[in-house]
Amino acid sequence: MTAPATPEPTQRLPTEARAYFVLGGLAWAVPVAIGAMFGAGALSGADVPGVLPWLVRLAAVMVAAVGGVVLPLLRWRYWRYEVRDEEIDLLRGALVVTRTLIPMTRVQHVDTARTVLSDMFELRSVTVHTAAGSHSIPALGPGEATAIRDRIALLARAPDDL
Repeated sequence: MTAPATPEPTQRLPTEARAYFVLGGLAWAVPVAIGAMFGAGALSGADVPGVLPWLVRLAAVMVAAVGGVVLPLLRWRYWRYEVRDEEIDLLRGALVVTRTLIPMTRVQHVDTARTVLSDMFELRSVTVHTAAGSHSIPALGPGEATAIRDRIALLARAPDDL
């Protein structure tokens, strides 16, 4: 008999994470778009068909719009997490959906982090470290991040540690 499937996580990131993700997306998308615009300007002076520079400009605007706004909003919309007694469940991705289950017995340590950008929105991330690598829950409120970090640290203790 097979074990019942683990229910999908239900906890969402706070609404402040939307603007945080968009600003982070624009931080790389706008410079790429500006570079493409300069490339389009160089093409205008070259011996190329007149439509090519306009196509490059259109592509630059699309990169800024999709990479800087649409994808970050989708990232926020589909991010879910759950901290259970036995595991941490992470679900993320819109086009490629990734679900990660981290057993509490595998957690080595957990930490919270903040950056200059996340401080603008009063957000923190919680990173769980295992022998195989690390996984983060981004863009949580400071109180929630602290509570999750402390709960994971408590649940990850071996019975001998208590």
